[in-house]
Formats: sequence, C-alpha cells, structure tokens
Amino acid sequence: MKKTMTKGRFNLVSKLVLSTFICLTACQSNLDDEIETSIENNVEKAGTGANRDIKLDFYLGDNGLGNQQGNVESTGWVANKQNQWSEWGGDSNFYDPDWIVLNLITRTTKNLKNLDFRIAIQLSDGGSSGNNAGLVRYTPWASQGGGWSSWATDSNAYDFDAVRFMIQTRPYTGLTVEDVRFGIQLTDGGTSSSKKGIAKYTPWLSQGGGSTGYAGDSNFYDPDAIRVKLDIIK
Repeated sequence: MKKTMTKGRFNLVSKLVLSTFICLTACQSNLDDEIETSIENNVEKAGTGANRDIKLDFYLGDNGLGNQQGNVESTGWVANKQNQWSEWGGDSNFYDPDWIVLNLITRTTKNLKNLDFRIAIQLSDGGSSGNNAGLVRYTPWASQGGGWSSWATDSNAYDFDAVRFMIQTRPYTGLTVEDVRFGIQLTDGGTSSSKKGIAKYTPWLSQGGGSTGYAGDSNFYDPDAIRVKLDIIK
C-alpha cells in the first residue's frame, strides 16, 4: 500500500513539473515573439528617416580588435548630393588590416525626401595611394529596396590595404525613405563563402544610428574582400 501511494505521489509531482516546464517554455516563447514583434513595429513605424540626413564614417585596424587603428574617414552627407569618395582608409600603417567598423551618422538639418541613394565601395593595395584598386561595387538603390553589394577586392583579390566609400545620389520625386541602416561583411580566400565573418549592422536611423562594432573575416586575419549592405524601409 505504501509503495502504491509513493508511486502515485511521484507520478503527480512528475506531471506537475512537466506541466510547469511546458507552461514556462510556451510563455517564454510568446514573450520572445512579442518582444521581436514590438521591435520590428517600432522600427517600421518610427519614420524618422524622412526627417534626417545621413553619412557613413569608417575606420580600420590590425593585430587584434581595437589595435593599430587608422584615421576615421567619412563620406559626404547624402542630402548634400556631393557624390564624392571618402579618403582612402586603412589601419595605422596601411598594411593588411584585420577589421573594419562602420558608423551611421545622422543630422536633422536636412532630410532624404525626393532623393535616391546607394553605397559604393572600392578596395586597393600598396598602401594609401589607391594603387592596384579593384572594381567599384555598388549596393542596389534605395528605391530598389537596397541590399548587398557584390564582393569588392583589390586588383588581385589578396590582402587589400585600403578601402573607400561613397554614397551616390540621384533625384527621385516622391521617394521617402522611412528608415535605413548599414551592414558590412568580410571574407578571405578571395571571395570564399566558407571564410566569411559575421555580418555586422549599424543601429537603424530611427534608433539614432551608431556603430557596427568590429567586423572581420572568419578568423579576423588579413581578409581579402568586403561587401556592404544598404538596409531600407520605405
């Protein structure tokens, strides 16, 4: 009789524990879904991109994260419609950088209405002179929904030294970009898909912009190629 009662209590406790676990799991899953939905809704409903201007800052470094950092370089403001390249950026000695950081910078004195734009990127080798430059690669236009550029490399797709960016613009009546962010990804082995680092993104314009943090290839050592992304909400 005692064994039967003990077994019954054990079964009851087991069922209670299992029920509690299922409930907690379901509740957490629902909470995660609600948080993610809330974030997405806040971004999509912010609409602050229509009332702000943007530019892209960047810097590179070598020999460990945060080390041998080069100068911060910058594109022009998009609303100024300059279509000018940044200066060539590299690590402190312009030789085989290991990582890069992008920043989305904002201002409220001008806006992005009736203006289309895309990001251009170019890599070179041989120091800071821009020698041995590879092909210019472009993201799709904002009016096309943005997206990734093709992989940019120097002329031989091996251990670039410097990079530059431009935000190219053109008039586009009726276009209002509600939100935007930048993305960056590096790889090695030429443009190998197996040696890609994690794609890094700036915060959205509606969140005030900011930094991607450090982006590198899969082992943060002498990458060969970079691609850039323009993320758009219209």
